Amino acid sequence: MATHQSKALAALAAAASFTHCAIAQPTLAEVVVTASRIEQRVQDALPSTTLITRRQIEQAQTPDLVTLLRRVAGLDIAQGGGAGSVSSTFLRGAESRHTLVLVDGVAVNNLNFGTPALEHLPLADVERIEIVKGNVSSLYGSTAVGGVIQIFTRQPGPTPQASFSVQGGSRGLAHATGSGSVKLPSGTGLRATVEALRDNGFNMIRQDQRPGTNPDRDGYRRRSQSVAVTQDLGADQSVAWTLRDARGTIGFDSQFGPANQADESRFHERGASLSGKFRLGDVRVNALASRSEDELDTDLTAFPFFVHSRSDSAQVDAEWQLRPGHRVTAGLEHTRQRLRSDTVYDRTARTLVGGRLGYALDTASHQLQLNVRQDSYSDFGSATTWLAAYGLRLTDAWRVNASASTGFTAPTFNDLYYPFGLGNPDLRPERTKSAEVGLQYAVEGHDLRATLFENRFTDLIASDAFFRRLNIGRARTRGLELAYHGRVLGTDIHAGFTRQDPRDLDTDTRLLRRASTLAQVAVAREFGGWQLGGNLRYTGPRDDSGVPSNNRVRMGSFTLLDLTAAYRVSSAWSLFARVENLFDRDYQTIYGYQQAGRGVFAGVKWQPGL
Repeated sequence: MATHQSKALAALAAAASFTHCAIAQPTLAEVVVTASRIEQRVQDALPSTTLITRRQIEQAQTPDLVTLLRRVAGLDIAQGGGAGSVSSTFLRGAESRHTLVLVDGVAVNNLNFGTPALEHLPLADVERIEIVKGNVSSLYGSTAVGGVIQIFTRQPGPTPQASFSVQGGSRGLAHATGSGSVKLPSGTGLRATVEALRDNGFNMIRQDQRPGTNPDRDGYRRRSQSVAVTQDLGADQSVAWTLRDARGTIGFDSQFGPANQADESRFHERGASLSGKFRLGDVRVNALASRSEDELDTDLTAFPFFVHSRSDSAQVDAEWQLRPGHRVTAGLEHTRQRLRSDTVYDRTARTLVGGRLGYALDTASHQLQLNVRQDSYSDFGSATTWLAAYGLRLTDAWRVNASASTGFTAPTFNDLYYPFGLGNPDLRPERTKSAEVGLQYAVEGHDLRATLFENRFTDLIASDAFFRRLNIGRARTRGLELAYHGRVLGTDIHAGFTRQDPRDLDTDTRLLRRASTLAQVAVAREFGGWQLGGNLRYTGPRDDSGVPSNNRVRMGSFTLLDLTAAYRVSSAWSLFARVENLFDRDYQTIYGYQQAGRGVFAGVKWQPGL
């Protein structure tokens, strides 16, 4: 780790010297809330935080959230095929179930597996995405030990807006979106977005690795819509009602049943929330009531099944500024989780209650973040977590920071209550201890971070030789992460490098599907009416389970290049095009499943006031 640290400091100093000499363009302060649950500039967040803005989403041009997230330093995604196929997110080498995903503050991780269906979340109505890397369980409770991905949808603004776009291309892709918003003199805001996507897909599975499967195309269909209604109450107070809905079908290939069988699943993801922002003297109060539902119905397969889950939640958050630079936060949450399936679970509902306290200090030289949280579950008991982070500003540009924290991940309904004696109601939550040290260089238009991190996991839940769920695992992830974003000589640059060692401590082997080296760089430049961009991504070799499952196989490294271009025809109309996997690389992120080859896509967008 000392060697990693010296390399990180050298790279950081060299890059800082260059960017200090470059022409920095004035930029608006980018504000995030996920890292501490209070508003702060992204460079002031003590936990490592990445912000993806609406401008970056439009530059990427992809309708696929999974593809967009692959641009984030330290984040790796394994996917069983193309668009819509099941994905697993690994933040800094942590398990996929250790990443919490929120949409406007509402958790969308499903209840039977504990993982989010990122592949079904549309981008058409997303305003920004905040990614916090590292354990923040003391802020969000279970599942946030690897990090948090929070998606914020677009809200009505003071200026009426409307847009429409359509694109098509390789593998029969057809994608259309439309949206509009208006703010009435009464302070009432209205916004609506609709989307339709069709992707005929390709044969996602390798028949030489997964014999007995159908070599047909595995397509994807999605329709989504969202509505937001807001009402200003004056004095920085408001209420909002939002509704989102996405549904569709995904083709896949099962190894069970005849090889010519066309397997298909139907999904339905929806959520509704009522939120309010209020001021009570010096105290800011945010309230949220929400419902999140996900449904999976697999009728066309050898062994049909369905599983539906629902979470009803209510929470109240308060922020009190004691005096400039000193803020106290508190929150209470209550959630009721329910599961319905044709599999008869031993128990199908539970309740959880959480409470938290926090303190944030931000002065000219010092930063401090302290958080503690208590979560109580009606089935397995309670868990207490904490976080302590400190930052020292050496100069206006340089800062060093360090943090330590604890976290937990609650066992899922599958872990606790799956029938036939496979679930184990005596399971304990998975526990995490985390630490990291960072160095940051931040000036106007440039943010460069180097972070050394280590996470230790105990009581990991796995299956024994009889497939019964037990607390039998120990793991450790440690590594170095470099991340830069800024503007150099008129070019937007986002770059990241991660060297990590995700390791199973019981077997002293690397954790499956996680590479030791990740690197990426994305650039975008505008001139005249043109906007050009490119994204280069490298993923190192990693292991996976083969056939039979106890046979480890090595999957090779791969380097991918995507290119984008857009041309503004008029103040309202623009044309755009992109090429994915320019060099047509043949690669896998899950053994037995192949990823898409070269794809060429083009479209047109109408948006008055571009």
